[in-house]
Amino acid sequence: MRKLVYLVLLLGLVFTLNALPRNLVVVEVGTGTWCPYCPGASMGCHDLLINGHPVAVIKNHNGDSYANAYSNARNNYYGISSFPTAVFDGLNPISGGSNTSSMYNSYLPRVTARMNVPAKYTLSAEGSASGNNYSVAVTVNKVEADTNTNVKLHAVLTESGIQQNWQGQTILDNVNRLMVPDQNGTAINLNTGEQTTVNLTFAFNNAWNMANCEMIFFLQNQSSKEILQGVKYSLPELVGAFPVSVENLDFPNMYVGGSHTIPINIINFRSNVVNGTIAIDNPVFTVSNNSFTIPARGSVTIDVVFTPTAAQTYSGNMTITSNLHNHPNITIPITGTGFLDNPPVAEAVSIQGPPVEYQTLTGYYEFTDPDGDEEGETTVAWYRIEDGVHVQIEFSDTTTYQLRAEDTGKQIVFEVTPYDIHGMPGETVRSQPFGPIENVPPPRNLDATVEGENTVILTWEPPQYFDRGFVGYRVFRSGLNISTITNPGTLTFTDTYVPNGIHEYTVRSLFTNPMLLSEPSNAVTVRIGVSNDDLVSNPVSVSVHPSPFKDHTQFSINAKANNEVTLEIFNLKGQLIKTDTVKVPASGVSTIIWDGKDNRGNQVHSGIYLYRLNGRDLSANGKIVKIK
Repeated sequence: MRKLVYLVLLLGLVFTLNALPRNLVVVEVGTGTWCPYCPGASMGCHDLLINGHPVAVIKNHNGDSYANAYSNARNNYYGISSFPTAVFDGLNPISGGSNTSSMYNSYLPRVTARMNVPAKYTLSAEGSASGNNYSVAVTVNKVEADTNTNVKLHAVLTESGIQQNWQGQTILDNVNRLMVPDQNGTAINLNTGEQTTVNLTFAFNNAWNMANCEMIFFLQNQSSKEILQGVKYSLPELVGAFPVSVENLDFPNMYVGGSHTIPINIINFRSNVVNGTIAIDNPVFTVSNNSFTIPARGSVTIDVVFTPTAAQTYSGNMTITSNLHNHPNITIPITGTGFLDNPPVAEAVSIQGPPVEYQTLTGYYEFTDPDGDEEGETTVAWYRIEDGVHVQIEFSDTTTYQLRAEDTGKQIVFEVTPYDIHGMPGETVRSQPFGPIENVPPPRNLDATVEGENTVILTWEPPQYFDRGFVGYRVFRSGLNISTITNPGTLTFTDTYVPNGIHEYTVRSLFTNPMLLSEPSNAVTVRIGVSNDDLVSNPVSVSVHPSPFKDHTQFSINAKANNEVTLEIFNLKGQLIKTDTVKVPASGVSTIIWDGKDNRGNQVHSGIYLYRLNGRDLSANGKIVKIK
């Protein structure tokens, strides 16, 4: 009895020592971009991979643009009708998912369980590439006896990193793109200890991203659906794909003294670090870096520059020496032709348009080329002159420029650098300074006529400059808005039932985008029911507009005729900075305009100022605001 126990233990030990490890678990998922619960399956597979678990993932799409004969055949083979459904080595399906939560915790136990099942076979593959035609030799070795029949070898090409918005996700990974030779696989019938090599060929679709593709090989019992062994490879690593984005470089013709750059990519498809050097045997061709290091499964961009020194054709070879897999020495032929070219000329550079804030200016120029070359990518820019310095305006690289509030009071310059079709630049030319730029313009030549006892008819002319955004006028009587006119072509207004007294009328231009009012037009004063003798007893008043102001503001004064009125302006420290005096005419209405300068003629800073008006029977004070 004791000998029998020892024999059983010994046989178990021998079995354990001889058992083949399973390379990985093949996880196939029936999915679709239309499926609201499939993101959970996608996240679950991603988490298996990112956490380093030995899995090969194949997403078999259904009912969307990524479905194909191969994915449909796999879904039908497993009888999948509920999406998502995941199967693990062809067994133990899990149906259902989530829109927001990963299925990782549900999937991991199935993976762990399958990894504990020994294999009876080994799988390995080697490949090569000739252009887009790939050849792969898959070696199957039956190391131990088993009872499986109807075994087939399947080869699946998957692509990851596909940009796609679906169900709150932005990427598709592990998409089944191709099965070789087809979805039916290749029959494998081996005795224990035998091996066979299956040769597969296929054409790679350039619409797929080579760097994101994998090849997955697995043996499956077609009857029980159990996958007996699997292995996966990076596709470019497997076939030794050409690691440079070009096989030759042919530069476009370039003028002598100019240069042209072509970027190339060098890709490391493997998991080791690549180091290399680049050498070119012709000095007119240079590279941005003579040496490079590429991390595992990374890439590097190298700029190759052609700078001809004479009008002739050049050729050379670029040699890349590195530890790139299957490509330790790469030679890339380079050609290019230099030619003589004269620089183009920009003439008659000028600006047209209304010199008014928020209006649109247009820059003009004439392009000529001594060689008759067509115009290339000419560059333009706009400048604002500030304290005698040309300051380039941001985001102004077209031939039109919409003036801004900060342009007011300053001159504008348009600049042109002509380029011909070959990229040859000419001399940079600037227009004459344009402006200074004004505030939105007021109406002109306001006039008033009194008809009957209490009716005033106003007429005026449109503003001198206007273009975009001009929509009408606003009419003011003694500082109060009495009408808004929304037709720019209306140039008259009748004010009826005007109360007795002295009234001052002004009109302002109205603009939109942004909403703006111009400064007032010239003021006109009318008397309704008031004789000249009554002017002496007319009530005094003072109004200030605009406030806030940029360039100037107007003090409107109603006072007794022949009254001398003094204006004093103070800063917030109480310092007197400006004085002015006016004598009120017989009409009883007068104005004082302050241009924002002090008694020395210096422009004062923006901020709050206090004013005081004094005269016979007149005393008024208040505050005004100056803005930039």
